[in-house]
Amino acid sequence: MAGKHMPSLRMIVVALITSLGGSFHFGFQIVLTNPAEDAFLNFLNMTLGSHYKNGLSESTLENIWSFVVAVVFLGAVFGSLMIRPLADKIGRKRGLYVSIGGQMISGGLSMTAKFIPSFILYVISRITMGFFVSISLYLSALYLSESSPKECRGAIGMITGVCVQLGTVFGSIVAMPELLGTVKLWDMIYLVEICIMAVFYVMLPFLPESPGFLIQKGKLAEATQAIQYFQKCSEDKANIIMTEIQDEQEKATRKYTVWDCLKKRSLRKNVFIGLVVIFAMSFSGIAVINAFAFQILCSTGLTVLEASFANVGIALVSVLASGLASVIVDRFGRRPLLLISFVAILICNFFVFGLMYTFDMYQYRVLGYLLILVICLFIISFAIGPGPLCFFINAELVGQAARSASQSCASFMQMFCRFLLVTSFMPMKNQLGESWSYLILFIVPVFVSIIYLYFNLPETKNKNAAEVEEAMAKLPSIYAIFKCEKTEETSSIDEKSTDFDNSI
Repeated sequence: MAGKHMPSLRMIVVALITSLGGSFHFGFQIVLTNPAEDAFLNFLNMTLGSHYKNGLSESTLENIWSFVVAVVFLGAVFGSLMIRPLADKIGRKRGLYVSIGGQMISGGLSMTAKFIPSFILYVISRITMGFFVSISLYLSALYLSESSPKECRGAIGMITGVCVQLGTVFGSIVAMPELLGTVKLWDMIYLVEICIMAVFYVMLPFLPESPGFLIQKGKLAEATQAIQYFQKCSEDKANIIMTEIQDEQEKATRKYTVWDCLKKRSLRKNVFIGLVVIFAMSFSGIAVINAFAFQILCSTGLTVLEASFANVGIALVSVLASGLASVIVDRFGRRPLLLISFVAILICNFFVFGLMYTFDMYQYRVLGYLLILVICLFIISFAIGPGPLCFFINAELVGQAARSASQSCASFMQMFCRFLLVTSFMPMKNQLGESWSYLILFIVPVFVSIIYLYFNLPETKNKNAAEVEEAMAKLPSIYAIFKCEKTEETSSIDEKSTDFDNSI
């Protein structure tokens, strides 16, 4: 049974190498500004505050810094629009070459900004980094989705999520104030990341292009070889798999654009369901925990050292949970994992709000330790569901012809939501308080999303586009529930009427 669901060692290595160029750097980027925040605020005050007589106030610095943290997602929003053109014109593999090269240049700009020094150059480097990280993130997910056997596609997709969490762990450690997250050494954080990208550049040439893209371009011999490489099968089996992919591509007479996905009725609903998953994931609170967990823990009574180690511990928990999820995803399926994990996240968010609010009222230091526990439970819930699933659920909801466009939509939604949240959280915190800001942003959106997904999200495990549509037709309907209740009510009235007539 394990062999049926678990990928081969070769496919795991391919997934790790590919994710090293994509999701790992996404995880690294979203946390590196968190533990090293004081060093970056010092740089911000030195470069921007020098233009003002009395410098900048702490709240002003925090508000500006929240925007600087968020601009990586603004860049990613624009990068999302380039996923489909790159994926369909130059291929998944060559697209990764372009995006990783762009990330290396962006890292170099971040280092240069320190020595000029230039706040503006640093902001530009953050925007370009986000632009290329977004492309890498979803191209790597698309590459793996098209290359892996469908019976273990979920486990391979989960490796993408695991590597995001590995990136957060590595970033949390490297950027600690006790290591490189200091006023003098923060530029070395980017040098470390550039070195990792260089390793990916050396490894990628040994991997073939994805079979889906090769078939799309009519390179059938190369596609057969690629299938044999990825799935370790005979030529006859590879030809059967290739025929299935060709049949799926031929059913779609054209390649769909992002606009087509939003306009075409047969695609719009499926793409929208995927976008709701991304929306719920983004508004789960993970963006703020990634960006500001260190500060949140410090503001609930922990020392800088305690918050630093807690931040690393939280990241380690996420890796372990993602590893667990990679084992169970193809046993339990996408739908139950997402629904159960979102409910758990909602419960955790209520507790996070309660602990923050109680600390504001009574200043009990023990609440900081309880908050670490709740955040760990939140991270586990996130890592076994929306964390990794959001990177490939959109590709599974649509057919081959619309996958790259669907991934573009998903990336746009995720990055825009993250930009919006990270930009707004600090100003809201300074105006309304941390606890109330958390309540407004991360409880209502998740609750509404759970209700929508219960009635609309189909199971996509081991299913092609036609089978996904069949699964959607079998979902519970809110209209059927109301109709059933109405029918029962009418039936009850009729029974009472009959009893009354009989009694007469």
